[in-house]
Amino acid sequence: MEQGQFCFITDDYYIVYDKEHKLMRNKEMVDGKEHGRPCFYAFPDRKNPLILWCVPISSQIEKYMRIYDHKLEKQRQKGIRRPKCNTIRFGEVMGVKKAFLIQNMFPVTMKYISEIYINRMTKEAVRIPQNTENDIIVHANDVLRLVKSGNTNLVFSDIIGAYNDLIAELEQ
Repeated sequence: MEQGQFCFITDDYYIVYDKEHKLMRNKEMVDGKEHGRPCFYAFPDRKNPLILWCVPISSQIEKYMRIYDHKLEKQRQKGIRRPKCNTIRFGEVMGVKKAFLIQNMFPVTMKYISEIYINRMTKEAVRIPQNTENDIIVHANDVLRLVKSGNTNLVFSDIIGAYNDLIAELEQ
C-alpha cells in the first residue's frame, strides 16, 4: 500500500484492538452487501513504516465544522490569539469536501487492511491533493506527539497501547 491511499480495515482489527468500542467501526451489511465504510486515509509511522496511521473521513461536514468551530471558540475564550484545531481537518476526496477525523486515528499493520479504496470510474486508488495530504500528516503527527507527551484526551482510543501491541505482534 502506498502512502496517501485510502483503505478499509478488517473486522479482526476491531476484535483485537478495539475491545472498548471507541473507534469508528465497520458498517453493517446493507441489502446483503458489505457497506465498505468508514474508509481511512493511511500514512506510515515515522519510526516504523510497517505501522500505518489510519485517519477516518466523514461526509458529515456540517457536524464536524460545528465541532471544529466550537474548539476554536473555546480557545479564543481562554485568550488564545491564534486558536487551532489539530484533531479535525478538512479537504477534498474525489472532488467532495470531507472531514478528516484525526481525533479518531489509530495504528494498523497491513495484516488488518482488507482492501484499498478504488474509484469505480477510474479503477485507480483514491488519492487526495498533495496540500491536503501534507496538512493531514503534519497535524496527525502533531497530535501523536502531544498524545505521547500525555495529552491522551486528544484522541478517543488508546493509540499508544495499540501501537505498542502492534510492534510486539510484528516482532513475533
